[in-house]
Amino acid sequence: MNQYFEEFEERLQIAEEKLDVLSEWHIAKAHKGAAEIAEECRTTITFLWVEFYKLSEAYKAREAEHEAFFNTNVTNLLDELKRYDDEVEKRYMEQYGQRPNYLLYDFLAKGVRNWTDLNRQAIDNTTNIWYYLRSLIVSDLRSKETKNHE
Repeated sequence: MNQYFEEFEERLQIAEEKLDVLSEWHIAKAHKGAAEIAEECRTTITFLWVEFYKLSEAYKAREAEHEAFFNTNVTNLLDELKRYDDEVEKRYMEQYGQRPNYLLYDFLAKGVRNWTDLNRQAIDNTTNIWYYLRSLIVSDLRSKETKNHE
């Protein structure tokens, strides 16, 4: 969508520049009525710039809301996973006196370290898992979006 906005803005700018050239040419040739038509076109382009700006601002606000909503959901998911792991660990420690080796959070922490680029990892396991799960979700959403547009 950002690319669309950039292309639209570029095309609008080109149309405005061409209209300026055409308008100056008509004025130089003293063509009657052409200046009024050019002025109407210029007014329309100004209106398009204002509408384009409003649309792009609304889009940016929507994207920010979506990003915040998405981040909150991923954070809640991670909190639930960690809470579950903590409960399982506590029960296991009480029953067997040692820490279990099958905790989901630990598995994800180890997996993320093996499945992702080591240069991009944060030191903190929670951060690594958060980014890993987020990338999986984003990838899944993009693939669904691509399939829906085909």
